[in-house]
Amino acid sequence: MTIRELLSENMIEIGAALYSKEEALDELIRLQKQGGMIHNPGALKREIIRREKAGNSAAGCRIAIPDVAHSGSAKTAISVVTVKDGVEYGAPDKRKVKLLFMIAGKSGSDEHKKVKAQLQKLLSDPAFTAQLCAAQDQKTFLALIDQKENRHVNQPPR
Repeated sequence: MTIRELLSENMIEIGAALYSKEEALDELIRLQKQGGMIHNPGALKREIIRREKAGNSAAGCRIAIPDVAHSGSAKTAISVVTVKDGVEYGAPDKRKVKLLFMIAGKSGSDEHKKVKAQLQKLLSDPAFTAQLCAAQDQKTFLALIDQKENRHVNQPPR
């Protein structure tokens, strides 16, 4: 399974004007509902808040990846928000987060953890994350993910 397979245009918001971690989480949850992946946004929010209390999902380098196995998820899916000016998120490097991916996985599965590890590997290239943050629309964002994943898949082993 690729990251691209878990993304859809209607679950990506580009250049959002958000000002807090809570607003960012609410927007990611709204996109999960809009994409038909969840039916109870309140339940997902409670699970994400509980997960955030256990450990902040800010990864540094202006990225946050909140993830949870959610009892109401139809299947594992990713919602994405880019925030032009960034949001205070409690990142270890103290920088504002500009790129947020929320992974809501099927309950009873650890698939969301595998997807998060895959996503972290993909986002480990600062030039690539800068391109994602600069994307002007969902199509461009998805094309960048496609290109990066295809390069990873087609790279010869070292």
